[in-house]
Amino acid sequence: MDRPTVMLLGKLPPPYIGPAVATKIILESELAERFDLHHFDTRINASVSEMGKFRLSKLAVLGRMYSAFRQKMKRVKPAVVIVPIAQTPGGFLKDVPFIRIASAAGAKVIVQLRGSEFRDMYYRLGPWRQKRLRFELGKASAAIVLGDNLRYIFEGFFPDDRIYTVPNGGDFSFPERKNQALRATYLANCLPGKGLKELLQALEILAEYKDLPPFEFHAYGSWDNASYRADCEAITNRSHLAHCHLPGPVSGDAKWQALADSDIFVFAPKSPEGHPWSLIEAAAAALPLISTDRGAIAQNVIDGRNGFLLTDPEPALMAEALRKLLVDPELRKSMGAASRELYEERFTGVQMARRLGDVVEEVVG
Repeated sequence: MDRPTVMLLGKLPPPYIGPAVATKIILESELAERFDLHHFDTRINASVSEMGKFRLSKLAVLGRMYSAFRQKMKRVKPAVVIVPIAQTPGGFLKDVPFIRIASAAGAKVIVQLRGSEFRDMYYRLGPWRQKRLRFELGKASAAIVLGDNLRYIFEGFFPDDRIYTVPNGGDFSFPERKNQALRATYLANCLPGKGLKELLQALEILAEYKDLPPFEFHAYGSWDNASYRADCEAITNRSHLAHCHLPGPVSGDAKWQALADSDIFVFAPKSPEGHPWSLIEAAAAALPLISTDRGAIAQNVIDGRNGFLLTDPEPALMAEALRKLLVDPELRKSMGAASRELYEERFTGVQMARRLGDVVEEVVG
């Protein structure tokens, strides 16, 4: 039997952001054997600092991209097209032509949401724009979200049996540990909504404790806001936070080494999230996790089992969670082991690819 032809739209790194990482993992997965898999790169921005910024040159790039996509649809003739959709009005407007072109070519369209704000965005639109959005989504056959708790986002847009859950997942390996110092790590883009400043304020609170063992803190990530960076650096430059470092972005082998050298992982965003890759990678590295209840994070940070899931990134709450892990090696060990166990149960790359493949087959069928 011929394999169904599938077209996957999506960015590829760089920059190393969640959706681009997901696209790369899927293209390198078993789906390439299960389907006749094709990819169309929708990348426009070459760096994190360019994201969300309007440039007239981007309009020209988009025009050429739509034309190239139309030509590729004619050549490939896929049965299914997977279209990641944005969760801002402008971003979704940019995605609409892909949905239209794929649908007009006779393909079944699956829209995939890699965040959690789409329905909130919909509610902020006026009645006419809401109607238009529903009309455009009506050209799709199904929708994918990152967690069961996010299925509500597409209720009313699609039948319940056409809303699917495919959590993020990847297969990772880690080198031997080099650094032996007790270390807490943050690894994500350093954006105001990611909670880094509040985390640094939590470390200021911890500096007042006298019973803590010596430890280091490293925050890895790219910046897109000079003022925010200055605020964060001003905190770490204080004399009592000499153990706190902001070394900038890290990727490839250096990233896996940073996780291998860590004992605690903290990523506690205050803005809405999807299913952050950094938490999956840290769980794969068998680290206890501290995070906040945003998006689908609760599915791989289970409070009291493999870390602490906070309602908000309040510095006092983060400081207390960090203190518990810093003073208790056995708690770090048991929660880290639970992180690895959850990762192996739910969030490997094989599992993500298999779930996505099952969705495609059901939509084709």
